[in-house]
Amino acid sequence: MNARPAQDLGSTFGGKTAVVTGAASGIGREIALQLGAAGAFVLVTDVADGCDEVVAQIVSGGGGAQAMRVDVSRREDLAEAIGLVVGDHGRLDYMFNNAGVAIFGEFELVTLDDWDKIIDVNLRGVAYGAKLAYDQMLKQDDGGHIVSTASVAGLMPVPLQAHYCATKHAVLGMHKTLAVEAAEHNVRLTVFCPAFVQSGMFVNNTMRGSLENTDARKLVPIKPLSADKAVARLLAGVAARKPIVITPFYGRVGWWLERLSPSLAMRLHRLTLRETRKRARKSRGR
Repeated sequence: MNARPAQDLGSTFGGKTAVVTGAASGIGREIALQLGAAGAFVLVTDVADGCDEVVAQIVSGGGGAQAMRVDVSRREDLAEAIGLVVGDHGRLDYMFNNAGVAIFGEFELVTLDDWDKIIDVNLRGVAYGAKLAYDQMLKQDDGGHIVSTASVAGLMPVPLQAHYCATKHAVLGMHKTLAVEAAEHNVRLTVFCPAFVQSGMFVNNTMRGSLENTDARKLVPIKPLSADKAVARLLAGVAARKPIVITPFYGRVGWWLERLSPSLAMRLHRLTLRETRKRARKSRGR
């Protein structure tokens, strides 16, 4: 059974409006469901099928929601989504930039087309969503809240994910910097940095080089945290106006180690690289 927000989150999200991107599955789906359960109106967006099912589940629980196809690499799609919510409800309270793609493999084998794709979705999509939402929130007396899904890959290196890490580091940098300006306008920001969470990234991904034809789930040495638990922690952090939410705990440990002893962290990253390739070979029966 999926976890739902604690009752006190209704005082934060009840009666509010939100746009959630990448909401057809995984983390985005849970964000939409838990916001709906907490009493928010949710515009459920994605390029994949599944948004109508999420909306139906929210509505059946007494919440308000609407589905819309949105390609976050197209700024006009995001502008239309935000415009729809503002046109119908008069304001946008929360923007959840969650859509993302995963491409894994050696730097020399990840193509420039792969780079274009991951930048278009993971970086441009977040930048477009944040910019358009911010412009709207500046017009509102009590601002709003922008939440973007990055990753622990935005806090530290992750072997065989240079391109993915580049986009996630950029999202984190944007949030930390924008927060300085946004504080003057009562616009709040939260960046979400999950580690191993059960999400669409484990199924919908592109594998290159030594990871080709590998099930991503077989590469993870730790049981992934369920998406509903991860999102419950995220929304609790948003309600508390935390600038960054890192989960599970070992993500915070890794971030701490990265800052305390970069040389030790690098040795562990090299060990992780060898172990990841070993797991990939084993999963293919080699």
